[in-house]
Amino acid sequence: MKEILLVAPYEQMYESARRILRDTKYRSVEVVSGNLAEGLALAINGVESHARVIISRGGTYRLIKQANIGIPVVEIRSSPFDVIESLSAAMEKGRPLAIVGYSNINNYDEKFLRKLVKTKLTIVNLGETDDVRQVVSNCAAQGYTMFLGDAVVKNVCDEAGYDCYLQESGSSAIQAAMDEALRICMVLKQEIELARRLRAVIDFVHDGVITVDGQGMVILFNAIACNLLGVKQERILGESIDTLSDLPFLRGMKGGDQIVDQTFKIGSRLLSVSTIPVFMENDSFGSVVIIRDIQELQAYEQKLRVALSDKGFVARHTFESIVHGSGEIAHCISIAKKFSHYNASILIEGESGVGKELFAQSIHNYGIHRNGPFVAVNCAVLPKSLIESELFGYVEGAFTGSRKGGKAGYFELAHKGTLFLDEIGELPLDVQAQLLRVVQEKEVMRLGDTKILPVEVRLICATNKNLIEMVHQGLFRKDLLFRINTLSLYIPPLAKRREDIELLAAHFLALFCKTYNKAIGGFSPKAAAYLHTYHYEGNVREFSGMIERAVIICEENMIRLSDLQSGLREDGGIPEFGSYPFPIPVDLDDMEKNHIRRILADNGHSMTKTAAALGISRSTLWRKIQSFNI
Repeated sequence: MKEILLVAPYEQMYESARRILRDTKYRSVEVVSGNLAEGLALAINGVESHARVIISRGGTYRLIKQANIGIPVVEIRSSPFDVIESLSAAMEKGRPLAIVGYSNINNYDEKFLRKLVKTKLTIVNLGETDDVRQVVSNCAAQGYTMFLGDAVVKNVCDEAGYDCYLQESGSSAIQAAMDEALRICMVLKQEIELARRLRAVIDFVHDGVITVDGQGMVILFNAIACNLLGVKQERILGESIDTLSDLPFLRGMKGGDQIVDQTFKIGSRLLSVSTIPVFMENDSFGSVVIIRDIQELQAYEQKLRVALSDKGFVARHTFESIVHGSGEIAHCISIAKKFSHYNASILIEGESGVGKELFAQSIHNYGIHRNGPFVAVNCAVLPKSLIESELFGYVEGAFTGSRKGGKAGYFELAHKGTLFLDEIGELPLDVQAQLLRVVQEKEVMRLGDTKILPVEVRLICATNKNLIEMVHQGLFRKDLLFRINTLSLYIPPLAKRREDIELLAAHFLALFCKTYNKAIGGFSPKAAAYLHTYHYEGNVREFSGMIERAVIICEENMIRLSDLQSGLREDGGIPEFGSYPFPIPVDLDDMEKNHIRRILADNGHSMTKTAAALGISRSTLWRKIQSFNI
């Protein structure tokens, strides 16, 4: 079946239409012959064969139109020239004339016809329920024995023996109807293409989309909505929202209410629902509902936050990264692996430099949040005035100098992952109170905001201080200690696990030889003995620095005692800053703090002179003084 089907109610129209089809312009048109019920059956068959437009005339057109077959129906109308041509033969007879037809055929000017026809004339417009035979019989009883009408009237007149001239539609009228059908087809194709594009977009998006018309009937329900709500399309489409009692958020759509990000629980899912009413010139055309899975939305937001962040929140180390030979560290690893399978907070205790962050990263990579971000924060270096905004974030305009668009805090950035708070004992008491609320409620509010954001974060804290003693001194909150100390892990100092020294020495020697492109075979006996007896106040961090310095200094294929002791005072301590030519095993933060303190003293504590001497701005110098507590 072609796109356009012309149902011709009489043979002459069928032949005229067939001649017009010789023009290739109308190659998408098919012509069939059938009147009234037969024509309706042909039209219905055409719809089933995917015709897009039906063309017909007279009573057949009216019958097809009234049947609501679901596609456009174009009427072939008679032009004034067609009327004159049809009347010309009848006027020659000079007999009383009855023009009988439906109003869509009798659409000419009656005054014009009466002037044109000199004989007795009557015009009868047929109604939908009129009996054509009875109408013709009534006209004949009034002396009208000559008729003009469509194919239906002519058939009745022929049966009754009355003269009847067929009210035909000429080629121009048929061609005009075909042109109209072609235009309708073109518009339908454009609408179908647009609808398919919109449908593809609606089915591709990650949100559920529901559309309701002005009468409250569901006319669109995409696949995502089906999945989120756990229902099938066939159960919802075409239904009134009044009957869908298990979907309460749909009730407000009929009244045109607007909902923005309202939370509903459907089954086990927590959904965010927004309803947008559709109006045109103050008339309601229904509503559109957007449904989002809050858990998936949070996961996407977290992925986006991490992708946009330039900090690279990734844990690089695993338990295999921990070089050890002692039973103490093996025991710590065993306990840490057990802890990693649970979401409870962990407090890692130990002296500075023992590898607390190494264990924190390993727990993250071994645990249930391994695919999430690992956000490490040193609480000791956070500027005191910015700790709150850094941890919890802020909205635009929260304070002078705040970033445009606001900023996500570390808790938000760590959502679905791990937040490692090193040197937790350095947090001010007021921030400790806020931290306690976030840890307890698992939700955070940005500075200057009124909206609460749920966060799912595995919290690992670390300290080299005695937090219980700090609690007694009033420097640390007891309730916070209980909250972060659900699981505790103590990392012994290097002095308590000297079995690790030999393995660590070999590990750092290979690492720094590769870094500095040197070939050093090992340590002399005296150097090895020195490493085993040295007191490492900085633990593994100091040990690593000592080996790195020795590798840089060493000029032979073996590290000797003098290489290890170079740069140290005779008592084994660290010389004052500036008195040694090579890197030494000290904390870089301590080096920077001592350097700033000395330059400040040399310049009479003048901020301007000190900043100039250091080659930094006054604001940068002020932040460093605050962070180092100079």
